[in-house]
Order: sequence, then C-alpha cells, then structure tokens
Amino acid sequence: MKPLAMVVGASQRVGRAVALQLARSGFDLIITFGSDHVGAQETQTMASAHGAKVTLLKLDLNDAAGALAAARALELKKLDALIVSAAYWEKDILDDHDNTQAARFMRINCSTPIELARELAPALRCSSLPGGASVMAFGDIHVDFRPMKEFSRYLESKSSLQKCFRLLALELAPEIRVNVIVAGVIAWPASMSDTERSAYIKRVPLGRVGAPSDAAALVRFVTLEAPFMTGSAITLDGGRSLGLDVD
Repeated sequence: MKPLAMVVGASQRVGRAVALQLARSGFDLIITFGSDHVGAQETQTMASAHGAKVTLLKLDLNDAAGALAAARALELKKLDALIVSAAYWEKDILDDHDNTQAARFMRINCSTPIELARELAPALRCSSLPGGASVMAFGDIHVDFRPMKEFSRYLESKSSLQKCFRLLALELAPEIRVNVIVAGVIAWPASMSDTERSAYIKRVPLGRVGAPSDAAALVRFVTLEAPFMTGSAITLDGGRSLGLDVD
C-alpha cells in the first residue's frame, strides 16, 4: 500500500510544490483548499500524472470545528504525513479593537493546525514510515530574527505555532514526528514591489529567495529520510537570518 499524505493548502505555490514532490516520491494525496477550487483541481491533475491517487477536500482553517469535522469524515485508517502549508498573512489592522484579526491569525496559523494534528493522530500512529508519521508546518524567521513592522499579529501567531509544535512533538511521540520549517521568503509575496525585492535579495547570503521546490525538497527529506528528527525548527532562508547588512 502506498503512503498517504495530507497537504493543507495545496492549490498553488508552496503547498502545490509539496504535493507534487510527495506524489513523485510515491505518495497518494489528500490535498485541501480554502476557496481556490480551480487551483486545487490543477494540482490534482498534475499529481495524478505522477501516479498519485488524489482526493480533494475543502478545509477552512478559520473554522476549527468545520475543519475537524471534515477531517473526521474521511475516516482515515492510516496517514503517513500531515503538511500544513496554508497560512494567513497581511498587515496589522490598526483599529482591530475587538481582536477579530488577531483571533483569525491565531486560528489559521496556529490553533486549527494543532487540533487537526490531534484529530488525525490515531491514523498518523498507524504509519509504517521509518521513525513514524511526519507532521510539519511553516514558521517564519522573523519570529526570532528582526520583527517586521506592521505584522505583529501575524508574527504572534507564527511564534505560537513554533512553540506549540515543540510541545506537540512531545505529546505525539514516539509514533509521530513533529517539525517546523522556519522560512524566509519562499516565493515572493504579490504585494512586494521590485524595489523591496531587490533590497531583500541584497541581504540574503545566497543571493536569491527560496523557491517552492526548496521547501518541497526539505519536506520530503524530513518525511522520508530523517526518522530521528522531531521537535526541530529547521531554518530555510538562504542565510537571511545571519543578519547580513548592506548600505
């Protein structure tokens, strides 16, 4: 029986690259989407071309109860990997006096992914992968590096994710491994101008930003080739967090 991975947020960009990498590595897939059904179908078509059996699942991380119910309805007997690529990213809303934005950040970027892993833990514990099943999500280098002005709520949620995933690694051991990829820029945000992009690249020792394929390759490595790794925060930023400055 082929291994099975769920990739949360696989309609495009990093999530799609992860799904395709795992499909090429012999996995069948459950790929989830929030609103981009067309993108998810495109990912499904591409993954199927690599021999994967692909199931599409609509999943809204902002609705924790609904997301857990959707996962429960799959009635999975075995799951080998849960990769959470979906995330919420925008500038702080200054007049968010009722904390609506802050709560949304925390649900999507932290609490729902954690509860999803717990919900799927019985199936993950049945994995036959060396070292056990792999649970992974994406953090951000700016949690422990230089804070980004106007993104405090986003970084609060990513900080919580990175800390809570360490606790989750203890909770789900020994059958399930839990790790975070602490990422720099992996594919440009659409909102960044050419000037901002040029300035950022000058501060990356490797001279470029990451590609979705970089993230996908690391996910594959941890999932299939790092059976003794859990509770780790793995930096993927081309050296940006080393603090290279330019005039």
